[in-house]
Amino acid sequence: PLSGHSKFVVEAKELHSSWSGSFKIGIVLIPGEQLKEGFQPPRYSPSTPQSWVWSSVSLHAGQVLKTKYGKMNLEDIKEGDKLGIEVSSDGVLSFHVNGENQGAAATNVYSTEKHVYGFVDHYGQAVTSTITEAFVNPFSLQHLSERRR
Repeated sequence: PLSGHSKFVVEAKELHSSWSGSFKIGIVLIPGEQLKEGFQPPRYSPSTPQSWVWSSVSLHAGQVLKTKYGKMNLEDIKEGDKLGIEVSSDGVLSFHVNGENQGAAATNVYSTEKHVYGFVDHYGQAVTSTITEAFVNPFSLQHLSERRR
């Protein structure tokens, strides 16, 4: 799970232009015991209300849709482009493309007892990606002890 100041970046390795759709990237808050039953990334399902997913130009926050998120359309991703998820130590979620911050997508993502997991969904033309960066600041874990008191 993500905690403290966390960053996760993947590089698009292989795309097929004959398909529509592309990567979906996001986070989901889930109780630890749910992982034992198996975990599937959310697909804008009302059964996963605590998720934030960037798809195309839309940000899906559980059941709420915010259109025109970000500075680009994820369907325009090309091989070699890098997609990132960053959560600040105070729980602000932002997405990145090639290092450029796309703006705050959510706040207070660490405000529950649930674990925060990042994910990348390969959809449509997105075939493969490689993790290029995974970072958790070990000095920013103060919030974990504070929220469990």
